[in-house]
Amino acid sequence: MPNNNSQKIVAILLIIAGAVLILWVLAMWMMPSMMGNMMGGMMGSMSGCMGLCTFGPLLLAAVLISLGVVLLRMGSARNGGNK
Repeated sequence: MPNNNSQKIVAILLIIAGAVLILWVLAMWMMPSMMGNMMGGMMGSMSGCMGLCTFGPLLLAAVLISLGVVLLRMGSARNGGNK
């Protein structure tokens, strides 16, 4: 069934997009410590702002991953558990 294959592809892409978004948020959290003392004061004040701004992307990542898992499960249930 082409519809089932496209549903699996969309589900996997949603999960990958969510994972990339989580990795991006983690990279933003690590950036101040990687910068070291070069711009310590400015980066310290920016990290609090980044903490507040990461809630949205993490929530979006959770929604994307959940939607991808639901789509994969729906496709699996439609096929009767057969792969």
